[in-house]
Amino acid sequence: MKRNSGHKDIRAALAHALPKKLTVPMKEQFIYAQMGGEDLDNTIGTISILLIVGAIIGAILVFHFLHSPLYAIGAAVGIFFGGLLLVRSILSIFADAVAAKIEKVLPDMLLLMAANLRAGMIPENSFIASMKPEFGKLNYLLNKAAIETQAGKNFSEALMEMNDMTNSEFFKDSVRIISEGIRSGAELHLILENLASNLLQNESIRNDMRSQVKSYSLFIFIAATLAAPLLYGVSSFLIGILDQVGASTNGGTAAANLPSGTLGIFSGFSLPHISVTLVIVVSTINVIITTASSALLGGILNTGKAKNGLKNVPVYVLIGLGIFFMVRIGVSVLFASSSLTSSSASF
Repeated sequence: MKRNSGHKDIRAALAHALPKKLTVPMKEQFIYAQMGGEDLDNTIGTISILLIVGAIIGAILVFHFLHSPLYAIGAAVGIFFGGLLLVRSILSIFADAVAAKIEKVLPDMLLLMAANLRAGMIPENSFIASMKPEFGKLNYLLNKAAIETQAGKNFSEALMEMNDMTNSEFFKDSVRIISEGIRSGAELHLILENLASNLLQNESIRNDMRSQVKSYSLFIFIAATLAAPLLYGVSSFLIGILDQVGASTNGGTAAANLPSGTLGIFSGFSLPHISVTLVIVVSTINVIITTASSALLGGILNTGKAKNGLKNVPVYVLIGLGIFFMVRIGVSVLFASSSLTSSSASF
């Protein structure tokens, strides 16, 4: 037991040592995503320890290949803080997914609570009776508020505390309206029914907007993830062919032996030497940037948030790189077979 408490103290101390600008938003995302358990400091400390191990391994590898302490330190710092930002981004995606699930079942919960009020229940009892396992993530929030209410906390205050556990703006606005309705003594069942109706209308409008922008998202996907890698693959292969032609002519020596009238103004032209490896590296980087940007742009078009496109970045990048290298291989095979055909025909 003492050993486990010591490990917890180390993890908590490490979490407290990190910048608050990183840990505080990370804790919020853990709460919004309904993950991480009760002791978030230990969870963040565990993640930090894993990232430190990864940073040390990365620094060793960089120093082994580049023999530069400065690059090794930079790699370690980049891996650690980059890993923290990546974890935060992933948690944000999970939190948005939880919020979407809450908003999906929220109208049903409001209508059920309104029906309970019409049946003569008081607001607290109608709220507790509205808790159903089918509501999933929403039921988790309702259960927290019900426990606080049964422990003696004011019902309106228990409702408002649920807003600190989700990033769903629709849910927060609904809870504020319900709380104000309880305090003012208004007809709460009518408020709940109107809220549910407005939420259903908003969801219908958002679905219509998603269907309208699907064509734009599809166009961006085709242009950036399919067409661009194809063009990069063909052009990089052609540049390699031109480089071979330039090397075989020895900087234009063969062209100088031709009659000057044949070449005209291009009589002094020589092909520049371009490294094929450099072209492939630059093309690969451009494919990664283009496909990743298209995934983020798709997230903006579909949901209004670029971070919602992060989950598609690995898929888009893999598709783009796969097309790029397959096109290069395919063109090289076709070129080789055509060269063999032409040479056999000459015989």
